[in-house]
Amino acid sequence: MPYSLQSGIASALITIATTTHCADVDFLSQFPISIPSTVSSAKLCPFQGTELTLQMGKAYQDKISRGQAFDQVQTVLRERLLNLRQVVVGLVPLPPDQFLVQLPGQLDQRQAVEQITQRSHLTFRLQNPTTPQTESLLLQKIALQPKLAAKPSDPRQLEKQLAQIYKKLYGPPVLTDKNVISASYQVASVGNRWDVVLRFDAQGAEQFQQITKKVAGTQRPIGIFLDDQLLSEAIVSSQFAKTGIAGGAAVITGNFDLEMVKNLAFQLKEGSLPAPITVLKTEAVQTEQCSSSPQV
Repeated sequence: MPYSLQSGIASALITIATTTHCADVDFLSQFPISIPSTVSSAKLCPFQGTELTLQMGKAYQDKISRGQAFDQVQTVLRERLLNLRQVVVGLVPLPPDQFLVQLPGQLDQRQAVEQITQRSHLTFRLQNPTTPQTESLLLQKIALQPKLAAKPSDPRQLEKQLAQIYKKLYGPPVLTDKNVISASYQVASVGNRWDVVLRFDAQGAEQFQQITKKVAGTQRPIGIFLDDQLLSEAIVSSQFAKTGIAGGAAVITGNFDLEMVKNLAFQLKEGSLPAPITVLKTEAVQTEQCSSSPQV
């Protein structure tokens, strides 16, 4: 769900642009990190936990072949499983389009499944110019946000309604995670909150500078989305109208606690899935008798 909206990001963007060493700090090293998981490419035995059969769908981009998408999905899944920490998990590829994943019983199964199957596609989008329609959409958004912030027991319908509003309110992506080369996190400047710090490659830095130059002083927000969920909105100060924001870095501000920014930074570092993943089968398993040869 979206964590926070409204403009507070602008000052953070200015800080990163004028104090570039902040974005070079690996904030992940500032806090204790658990030992990472071990990921086995052979079926685990003995094993007690949940076995998932995952199905890969058609790649989001036509230029990627099915084989390339399969290899890329395997790489992303492996990185995500490694970040579950301190457990032994199984990831068995089943070409051409399936994977067997074994999650030990001590993990939060629902959270783990969400973490490994989410697309995690980061995009920057510009809000469409003001019209009577956009004003109406803004009013609808303002009415729904407090309801979602109240953390209802089942937020899916509200999230779906907001996603439809954002789709109409914002234009297509102007910058994506393909240009993000690192993601870390830091203590927010206000309150007991945390921010996510992004650094772009050369192409992304140039695009970001041009985007911020275009909207500087216009009060036209830049929306930062993870999949269809709005993470934050940025208003860029008029002082950047001539140059845009240089430095190749950006900060995602929001109502994030430490666990949220850790998960978000890890997702962005691991990259987005190139194709959708669905769970075909879930089975509780307890195996003790194992053959002498590895199972695949």
